[in-house]
Amino acid sequence: MIKPNAKPTPEEIFNFPCDYPIKVMGKDHEDLHAEMCCIIERHAGAIHPSQITSRKSTKGSYISYTVRITATSIAQLNSINQELQDHPLVAYIL
Repeated sequence: MIKPNAKPTPEEIFNFPCDYPIKVMGKDHEDLHAEMCCIIERHAGAIHPSQITSRKSTKGSYISYTVRITATSIAQLNSINQELQDHPLVAYIL
């Protein structure tokens, strides 16, 4: 239970396990999709193609992916985000 005037912890905000979208953006490079999936699967298990949507930028030089996973903890999400941020093909993560 959240105490009055207390800042809620991430565990109090999210009801784990929960459906969680990870949005990854980068240059439209042939390896981005595979590298992104490899990183996410390392932390969240196998990803089915139906869990991934993509959209190219207007000029086609960038692409964004949304991958829906079952998040189990803040530590898991932090690990995924950090590894994605550290990857040279990834420009942004939301």
